[in-house]
Amino acid sequence: MLLSRIFGFQRKVRKLRKTWDRLREKSLKKKNPIREMALERLDAIENHLRMLEEQKLSKIDRARISKEVEIDLEEVKALLEMEPEDIRHPAYTQKA
Repeated sequence: MLLSRIFGFQRKVRKLRKTWDRLREKSLKKKNPIREMALERLDAIENHLRMLEEQKLSKIDRARISKEVEIDLEEVKALLEMEPEDIRHPAYTQKA
């Protein structure tokens, strides 16, 4: 039982949650538009994390959702490393 808690799937979920928490803290320090975009993405990721933590899922579903979360967290990480001038988002471009 103890080994399954240490090496099991819940360890991976805890690791993903920790990464999510750190990225959220970093995104709160950023300025708009990066902050707003990152927080929207992180809110969507949180729903998937909550599902992994609370619901009983099959191994295939757990693996699929956890991989999606990993990919999304990497995208948010890349977004936070960008400069606001580099973002080409239609809501944030100024009209001339």
